[in-house]
Amino acid sequence: MQNLNKTLTVRKVDWKIFLINLVTVCIPLYFIVLLGSEIHDSTIQTFFIIASLSVLGLINFMIVKKGSKIVKIFIDDSAIEIKENDNIIYSAKYSDIINYNVYNFINKRGGYVVRLKDKKSSFCSLLTWNSFSKANEIDYQYKEEIINTLQTNLRDKKKTTFTDYAVKLFSALPYIMLVIAVVMLIGIFIYLSSI
Repeated sequence: MQNLNKTLTVRKVDWKIFLINLVTVCIPLYFIVLLGSEIHDSTIQTFFIIASLSVLGLINFMIVKKGSKIVKIFIDDSAIEIKENDNIIYSAKYSDIINYNVYNFINKRGGYVVRLKDKKSSFCSLLTWNSFSKANEIDYQYKEEIINTLQTNLRDKKKTTFTDYAVKLFSALPYIMLVIAVVMLIGIFIYLSSI
């Protein structure tokens, strides 16, 4: 095997921040729809909903930006190490890793989840692009490098666990909430037009 000594820089979103963000979005979304249904002028109602969702989106962005950290992933031909600042948050030899999984979070633009489990510890995190504005070619290269390295060194150890199913369910929640909100808004407009 060739000697890989690479350092990849990615952004890691803390799961606590993701859950806080989910609650911060879902609860106000309910009240936005509830208050929007009380407004009977459709122009004011539309303005209220757009303004409220814009503020909610800004709050969402600020929470994610504050709760994410740049991490360095060190890969060589026998081990992987992940550091946040100078703290090692995960380190293992490939031979010690029991199972792993890598998959897209929400969609290809939403980042990806890397889960590693070895005999002593585990790592499961949402990794996203270095820049908040848009993924660039280097971000996609780093993602492919991580996937290829894990596939090469952990051939038969890729496994989907309960954790993976839970993360996939959580990643679908924004879409589920969006569909519910759109259905509720359509219901509000139908109700208002029948008055």
